[in-house]
Amino acid sequence: MSRSPVLAVLWDADGVLQHTPSDVWQLATAVVAQFPGALTGTPIDEARIREAAVAAGLGDRVEDVLSVWWTFDVLAPSLAIVSRVRAAGTRCYLATNQDTYRAACMRDKAPYDEAFDGAYYSCDVRAAKPAAGFFDHIATDLALPPERLLFLDDQPANVEGARLAGIRAECWTHTDGIPALLAILDRHGVRVADES
Repeated sequence: MSRSPVLAVLWDADGVLQHTPSDVWQLATAVVAQFPGALTGTPIDEARIREAAVAAGLGDRVEDVLSVWWTFDVLAPSLAIVSRVRAAGTRCYLATNQDTYRAACMRDKAPYDEAFDGAYYSCDVRAAKPAAGFFDHIATDLALPPERLLFLDDQPANVEGARLAGIRAECWTHTDGIPALLAILDRHGVRVADES
């Protein structure tokens, strides 16, 4: 017996749709650690980031630290697949863990508002992957059974969290290549329109 078709695909950002250099990512991790709850909506802004950088012993690199929130490259090949999935009739949504400041940077810099049918940022959802609350919120908001969703993420813990919430989930990172992504989508019966 075949499973019911996927009605929406949820896409992670970092590692899937965008790339952040590892040295920059480590700086961000050190600073965000100063903000418990940042990924679930605790306010974070430029002034707070400056203070946290100094407190973390990075006073001589404050500007480097601030640039972290803006430093990412949108991956055109990944976005092209999103576009082709949507063109074939399956809705696509961004599903990402971000603090409020980086979410604002992403909304400003990346074309995600146009590329997706909607977006779920953990800071807005008030729950972060891999917590069930993040995935439950999305399924409820979309009014879809969890098993009709497919989630793609580069972090195994997040994939496992989605599966525990009843969502089909697969681990994929842009370094795995587009053929591997297409194989995942095909395995779940997600159609991909031909390249135009």
